[in-house]
Amino acid sequence: MKKTIAFIYNYVYNINMKNETRKKIEKYGKHIYIRESQRGWAIAIRPDNIFIDNHDKDAQLHIKLKGIHIPIKYKSLEEVGLVVELHLIKNKGINKEKLKGELL
Repeated sequence: MKKTIAFIYNYVYNINMKNETRKKIEKYGKHIYIRESQRGWAIAIRPDNIFIDNHDKDAQLHIKLKGIHIPIKYKSLEEVGLVVELHLIKNKGINKEKLKGELL
């Protein structure tokens, strides 16, 4: 029933309410927030202000949160989560341009 991501990190919290799942993961000084609901899913990476979601249409990337939607090639939460996870491990953090290249 619940979809999960292959993150192997310690979950700080996991809240289930109103058919919504929220998770917060901390790794390499970054806070990754994952939310999944009936409307879709979202991954937010703070403090870099990177937001990936599929609420409006297909999956899209928002880098500066200024209303610009960049379509990405991956469609599911699991695929995008795995790309983000591997990027974090490989770069020991987030490189916005490299992550954008990996998702497009």
